[in-house]
Amino acid sequence: MDNFAVILAGGRGERFWPASRFKRPKQLLKLISNKTMLEETISRVETLVSQDNIIILTGEHLKELIISEIGPLEERNFLIEPVGRNTAPAIGFAAARIIASHGDGIMFVLSSDHLIRPVATFIEALEAAKATAEENDILMLIGIEPSRPETSYGYIEIGDETSRTNGFTAFNVESFKEKPNHLTAQEYYLDNKHLWNSGIFVWRATRIFEEIGKYLPELHSVLMRYIEVVGTPSERAFLDSEFEKLVPISIDYGVLEKSDRVGVLRAKFTWDDVGDYGALERILPKNYDGNVSSGEDTLAVDTYETTILNDSEGAVIAFGVSDLVIVRESDVVLVLHKTRIPQIRELLEKVKNEGMEKYL
Repeated sequence: MDNFAVILAGGRGERFWPASRFKRPKQLLKLISNKTMLEETISRVETLVSQDNIIILTGEHLKELIISEIGPLEERNFLIEPVGRNTAPAIGFAAARIIASHGDGIMFVLSSDHLIRPVATFIEALEAAKATAEENDILMLIGIEPSRPETSYGYIEIGDETSRTNGFTAFNVESFKEKPNHLTAQEYYLDNKHLWNSGIFVWRATRIFEEIGKYLPELHSVLMRYIEVVGTPSERAFLDSEFEKLVPISIDYGVLEKSDRVGVLRAKFTWDDVGDYGALERILPKNYDGNVSSGEDTLAVDTYETTILNDSEGAVIAFGVSDLVIVRESDVVLVLHKTRIPQIRELLEKVKNEGMEKYL
């Protein structure tokens, strides 16, 4: 059975504005290395998945940019979403394409904007999850052992141990937990019963397809019709006409939280979803004043716990400030207090309402 990497690369990356824009979302930024985050994602699985079996789910407006920056990629490496409809439709269409073209296959469902280190441990975890998914014909999740009481992640409460594979332990899923408050996150961190929900999944295409049939029958009906047109001249027209009619829903809420065929593997690699500017403090090196900087010609004088990103010509100099994020990107300079990072999306609404949409 072939392996497939299904990489979710849609979205707008609004929480990294102005470094990210509609035409260059977060997964196409070089936030953690000299590669874009999408390039990092593809390179991680190159020992597990052939180039032909990489499926990137993204929007039409990003396809050519991805090809120009990453390449070489072919038409078969893309599944274009005419509009965003969350993860259940995206993953469902990818499963349907695999079934139509190959009968079945192992799907490694990955986000395009995660930090994962070391890669070798990550690959070992995927292989262990694959073995467990195949042996028991279940949907496997990758859960991360928490390294701090994090309030911005969802959690998985583990149940009974079910198996051990190459040093990794798999469990039944007792329940899914929403993003907790700080006190609850502290409890989860200490109780050894909760894992971060990484959003990394491993399963057979036919298994997730069948579970979608049980819990999202309307989506399943569309996917059945899609199988009939995969690889034909009608495929693109079908996607354009049917995708926007679908109800947006996540695979977690739509299927995983309802299914009785779900397991989770406890993994111990370093993982971060790099969700907003606050994550950069955990990823990039700090100086002795707690400052983080990226790009050329940045200077922090009598400045503390401040993040500075400069991706344009010219200097960015911070003097006598603290707890700020300062971003200079092309035609926009953003300065905000770190406590306001969660409100960037609200800020973008104000930018739009002020008639400044060209900067989005």
